[in-house]
Amino acid sequence: MLRDLTLHHPDRQAAIVRPPTTGVPPIHAWEAQTILTNIPDITTDRISLQPFDSSDAPALAAILADPEVTRTITANCSSPERCLASAEKRIGWHNGTWEQYGYGVWAVWAEEDAIAPQGTLIGWCGFSEPVIGEDPEILYGLRSSVWGRGIAQEAARTALDWLWSSTSSTGVSAIIFARLNPASVAIVHKLGMTLCGTMEMGDFLPDHDFARDVLDYEIWRLADGVCLDAEALLFQAPYRGGQIASLEIADSARVEQAFCDAALRRTDYATLDSSVLQSRVRKAFRQGMAEPDLDWYHLARAQ
Repeated sequence: MLRDLTLHHPDRQAAIVRPPTTGVPPIHAWEAQTILTNIPDITTDRISLQPFDSSDAPALAAILADPEVTRTITANCSSPERCLASAEKRIGWHNGTWEQYGYGVWAVWAEEDAIAPQGTLIGWCGFSEPVIGEDPEILYGLRSSVWGRGIAQEAARTALDWLWSSTSSTGVSAIIFARLNPASVAIVHKLGMTLCGTMEMGDFLPDHDFARDVLDYEIWRLADGVCLDAEALLFQAPYRGGQIASLEIADSARVEQAFCDAALRRTDYATLDSSVLQSRVRKAFRQGMAEPDLDWYHLARAQ
């Protein structure tokens, strides 16, 4: 979450609606579920990994409401209602994965007040069903207020230790919007993962209705979403929009203009010449259309 500091996805995940063995999971197929009794709890000095409960949906929705979190996953969280719906679907999907595959995604909770008040939900980490190759995909995402403290790395290593000791998985994959998420690239490198190929956008987002929904979110994010870096946003949103538009789910010229109009509405860019602003948006959008694939990283189980 991917994907996140996330990797990419769910509502692929967002990412997140596909058949269970290809592309992005069919989260719409899961209903929010209560805790499954066979999911382990794991605690480190700073965090704990615990199963999601349906009652966690509002807290997860609050994390997804931050466009800095959702910019690297596939979701449409442009309103409180959409955020809550996405959170409920994710929880159902994560718990369903545990039930079907014997692994899944945990809720990540703070155990140290220096991170967040103890007992605060700060993100997610774990594994989804294989989306490419034979091995599960590692996912993680954290609220932006705890970024930069090594927590994603700690959660991912903890989850991997469990995967190696408790399952017969022969490896683990990660699918990343690498150009847009260098933080996740750095994390998977530290985990020992290496780039082994790419995943086509059509395989990642096979559900075109959902893809249009994510595209709408990127347009909204450029116009109205909160961001830490407006300069970076001016590239990120239209670039990702171009990647999704490469699926030919809508008229690309109209979509490109929608991103230009979104940038023109944003007050952060009020001092930029409108022709220069639109030129930058168009360049990023077209670059995304020309570079739609995601990067596939992999780590094999140590022999």
